[in-house]
Amino acid sequence: MKRKDTVKLISADEMEFVIDKDAVMVSQTIRNLLTSPGGFAETKLGEVTFPEISAVILERICQYFYWALQYSR
Repeated sequence: MKRKDTVKLISADEMEFVIDKDAVMVSQTIRNLLTSPGGFAETKLGEVTFPEISAVILERICQYFYWALQYSR
């Protein structure tokens, strides 16, 4: 999988989750961060840091992204 096809989500306790870009685009907020023309660092790096979300919760969020991607079609 190419780097452009994935996004890295980083939790408050610095755990990193690398997931498919298609899955992360389920979230409208993250989609706006990654696609906006405003020049956000997230757009350039392909990383989004969540300073207030623990790794346990972020893992569940990632699972939801994959679930929603699978069943929304």
